[in-house]
Amino acid sequence: MRVTKPSWIEHSVGEKKGRCPIYSISVHPDGTRIATGGLDNKVKIWSTLPILDEEAEKEEANYKLLCTMAAHTGPVLTVRWAHHGRFLATGSDDQVIMIWGIDPEGAGRLWGSEEVNHENWKALTRLVGHVADVVDLAWSRDDSMLASVGLDSKVWIWDGTTFERLRKLDLHQGFVKGVCWDPVGNFLATQSDDKTVRVWNTEDWSLVETVSKPFETSPQSTFFRRLSWSPDGAFIAASNAMNGPVFVAAVIEREGWASDISFVGHENTIQVAAFNPRLFFRKDDAPGRATASCMLALGANDFSISIWRNTMHKPLVVLKDIFGRDLLDLCWSNDGYNLYGCSADGSICAISFDPSEFPELGQPEMTQKVLDEYEYKTKRHVPQVISAQAPLSISNSFGPSASTSSAVNVLLPKKKVKGTNRRIDLANPASNSRSLQPPSRDPFSGPIQGFSSSSGHQASTQQMFEDAHNAFGNGSRQINGDSPRAGLKRKPVLFAEEETRTVKGRLMPTTEPNLTSVEVLRAPRVAVQSGPSSSGRSLPIPQIQSIVRATLPQAEGTGYLEAHNSTTIDGTNKIIFVRDGESQWVDYQSSAVLALAVTSKVCAAACEDGSVVVYSPSGRQLSNLKLSALCYDLQASNDKLLVITSDCQIRVIDSRKGKTIFGSTSLSHLLDPPSTIPATDSLEIKDCFLRPNGIPVLITSLPTAYAYDPSLSAWIIISSPRYITSSPLTSISKGIVGIIDKSTTALWKGKKRDPGGEWWTESMTMGHYEMRIKASVILESTDEYQEFASSYIKYLGNEGFLARAEEVLKELIGPIYRSSNTKEWNEMIVGLDKREVASDLVESLSKTKNGADLAQEYRILLGKLNGAEW
Repeated sequence: MRVTKPSWIEHSVGEKKGRCPIYSISVHPDGTRIATGGLDNKVKIWSTLPILDEEAEKEEANYKLLCTMAAHTGPVLTVRWAHHGRFLATGSDDQVIMIWGIDPEGAGRLWGSEEVNHENWKALTRLVGHVADVVDLAWSRDDSMLASVGLDSKVWIWDGTTFERLRKLDLHQGFVKGVCWDPVGNFLATQSDDKTVRVWNTEDWSLVETVSKPFETSPQSTFFRRLSWSPDGAFIAASNAMNGPVFVAAVIEREGWASDISFVGHENTIQVAAFNPRLFFRKDDAPGRATASCMLALGANDFSISIWRNTMHKPLVVLKDIFGRDLLDLCWSNDGYNLYGCSADGSICAISFDPSEFPELGQPEMTQKVLDEYEYKTKRHVPQVISAQAPLSISNSFGPSASTSSAVNVLLPKKKVKGTNRRIDLANPASNSRSLQPPSRDPFSGPIQGFSSSSGHQASTQQMFEDAHNAFGNGSRQINGDSPRAGLKRKPVLFAEEETRTVKGRLMPTTEPNLTSVEVLRAPRVAVQSGPSSSGRSLPIPQIQSIVRATLPQAEGTGYLEAHNSTTIDGTNKIIFVRDGESQWVDYQSSAVLALAVTSKVCAAACEDGSVVVYSPSGRQLSNLKLSALCYDLQASNDKLLVITSDCQIRVIDSRKGKTIFGSTSLSHLLDPPSTIPATDSLEIKDCFLRPNGIPVLITSLPTAYAYDPSLSAWIIISSPRYITSSPLTSISKGIVGIIDKSTTALWKGKKRDPGGEWWTESMTMGHYEMRIKASVILESTDEYQEFASSYIKYLGNEGFLARAEEVLKELIGPIYRSSNTKEWNEMIVGLDKREVASDLVESLSKTKNGADLAQEYRILLGKLNGAEW
C-alpha cells in the first residue's frame, strides 16, 4: 500500500490564493483522470499518472492539471463521471447541474488565468430543477438515468440520454445529502437529514422502504451523508449512523431491509461510504452471490479513512490524521486498486494497492455474473447505446450547442527510454487526417461502448475517442450546407511540440553592415526618473554605440541579435535577428538600443527611453516593459531574462509564462563596503550572470558572490572572504559552484588568516561545506550537491559531530507519506529523490570512525520505509 498526497492538486480563492475545501472527487472509468469540485466554483480535471507514478511526476512533460471549468457560479459540491466516461456531471450550490463533454479541437490558456487547458471539457447542457444546493449525483449502472439530490429536500431523476426530467421524488422531510443506485437496477437509495434512508422502486418510483433506526440519534451537522451500494447488490452502507454513543456506518441488507449490522471504529461522524467496484472471491470458490465478498472505504470527521472487508470483524487498514479537516468524499478506481479522497483542508490523497495485496480480486465479468443471479428484468426501455434516433432536448442557456463533442483524448503513459522523457500523449494517435463528411445533427448520436474495467486504459480511452468522433463526423465541417458547428479549429500547439518541428515560412532578409564601423555615438540621455536609487547609489549606463550585438550561446546554435543605432537622436533604430546565416526578422525602435540579450528561446532589447522589448525567436513582440531607470545590464538564459537598472534594481522575467520570477529587488546594499574598508572605497560589480533556473549570481569586488533566493526574498552569500581566508578546504569542483569559488578567490588580494581560537578549523570546515551545499541547491547543480553532501557527512562521521549528521538525514528522509504542505517537506532536491540521497549518505556514514551505529539505525528506518516489515 502506498499513500500519496499530491501537493499540486488544489482549489484556491482570494488574492492570497490559499487552499479552499475540495468537496467532491471522482475518478474516470479508465483511471487516467480525476475530477474535483471546490469552493472556488470550479471543476478541475487532473491526470492520475503523476499521482500514481513518482517517476512520471518528475517529468514536466506530463501535464498535471488537464482542464479547469468555470461555468458554475457557486461552490461545486459533487462531481460524477458516467460509467462510459464520455460525460461528467457536476452539481453546485448555484442550484444547477452541468453535463460536460470534451471538445477534441479545443484547449489553450484559460481566460483571465495563467492556467492552460490541455483538454477542453465544455458544458454541453445545464439541468434546472432544484431550487437549492445540489449536494450529490449518481449515474445508474447502465448510464440510462442520472439522479440528483439537494438541500431543497427533493430527488430528481433525469434521462441519461436526452437529459429530460423524468421524475421528482419529494417525500423526504429534510435536506437530502446522499444518493446511490442499486447495481442490479431495481432500486434507488437516498439519505437525508430527516434521519432516514429511503429506498425507491425504479419501475414506478414508489417508496419501497424507509430505514430510520440506525439514524435516530445521528447528528445533523455533517455536510454530506454519502452512502454506497455494494457491487453485488446485497446491501447498502449508510454514513452518519449511531449505535448508542458510537459512530458507525450502518449496513442495510437488501433482503428485508434489516439494519442490525454496522462498521464500528471511527471516533467521529462518518460522512462518506464508498464500495470498491470489484468483488472478491476466495481462490477455490466458484464465483457467485454466495461466495462474493466486498471491500468498503469509510471517511469520517476524525480525519481518518478505514478500509474493510465484509468477511472480517476488523478493518484491513486505518489511516489516521491523513487530513487536517473533515473528509468529504471517496471514490475507487474501476480496477479496484486505487482509492481517492478529498477534504475540507483543500487536499486530496491517493491510496494505491499492489495486485499482490489483493489476490482475491475478481474480474469485472464475475460481478456481472453475480448480478445476473437476481434475474431482474427491467420493464423500462433502456437504450443500450445512444443512437442517432434518440430524442434530444437540450436547454443550456449558452446559445446553440455548437462543438459539443464529447470525445475523450487518449492519455497514454509511455515507457521511459534513454534520451526521452516519460510523458502523456494528449493527441489522438489514430486520427492523423480529417474526413470532410457532414457531421451528425445530433451531438449525442454516437454509440457509447460501456466498460467496467480499467485494466486496458489505452484501449478503453481509444474506444471512447473513436465513439465520439463517429458522433461528430471526425471533427470536420460540412462544405456545402448548414453545420451545427462553427467549423474546423486549429489544434493548439503546446511548447513541447513547438520545439520539435521545423516551420518553413517567409523570412525577412536584410543587408548586414560592415562591423568595422562600430563606434561610440554618444552618451545616453538620462531621463528624470533615471536618477540614483533611494540609497543614493547609481550604476553606470552603457554608451550608445552604432552597432550592438549579442550572440547565441554556443550550445544553442549559430546566430546573433544585432541593433543598428541611428547617428541622430530622432532617427530610426533597426534590430535584426540572424540565425544559421539567414536574417529571420527585422524590427524598428524609435529609441536607441543600449543592450541586447538572446537565446534560442528569447530575444530582448533595452532602449534609451527606459523600455525593454521582449521578442520570441520568430520576432513576435511578447512584452514592452517601461522601467523606472535605464538599463545597466541585460542577460538571458534559456527562457529567463535578467534586467539590472541604473537605480540598483534587479528583476528576472520568465518570458514563456509572461510573468516575473521575482519582481524589482534592490542590490544596492550588496555594494556597501564593510566597516573594515574605508567608506570612500565603494564596491563594484565584477560579474553578473543568470542561471537557467532563473537565479541571478552577482560577484562584487569585496570579493563576495551572492545568489538571489526567491523563496526567501533575499540574497544568499554563496562565496565569501571568510572561507577564502580561513577554510582548510582546497578542492574545488568543476561545476558552477567551483567556478564561482575560483572567481572570488582570484579577486582576493589579502592573506590567509591564522586560526583564531578553539574549534576554529572544525567550525570553518563545516561552515564552508554547508555554504557550498546551499549554493549547489539554489543553483541546481546536482553533481556538486552529491559531491559536497558526501564529503560533509564523511567529515561529520569521522570527527564525531553526529547531531549534525542526524539532522541532515532527518531532513532528507522526511515524513512517512507525502505531505500536502510542500513547505514542510519536499521529496525532491536538485532533481534527486531525498530518500535515495539519504541512503547514499548512510552508506558513506557507515564507513566513518564514529558514524557506524547512527548509520545502522537509519539504514533500518529507510528499509522499513521502502517496504521492509516493521
